[in-house]
Amino acid sequence: MEESLLHEVFGVSKSYHSPRTEVRPGGVFVAVEPLGRLYLCPACRSRNVIRKGQRIRRVQTVPVGFHPVYLDVSVPRCQCNTCQHIFELAPPFARRTRTTRKR
Repeated sequence: MEESLLHEVFGVSKSYHSPRTEVRPGGVFVAVEPLGRLYLCPACRSRNVIRKGQRIRRVQTVPVGFHPVYLDVSVPRCQCNTCQHIFELAPPFARRTRTTRKR
């Protein structure tokens, strides 16, 4: 998908890019991934981080015609090599989801 459409119409931050777009039954699915400059430890502000997996968040946006559009946002899990802090890069354009605490 063209980057200007992604940023201006769907409200995705310019710190993210789209490697692929798929039209499947059920809608249009746009994969969205963070750029390398976002990999920064929130605890010590170091760029010395490694990726430790990821999860995909599906966010529904405005439809194109009668086709619903979904953003499949990659949320990488990272670990800082400096302070050993583990964190996720949460997308700023999607609201946080409610989670249940483990007991």
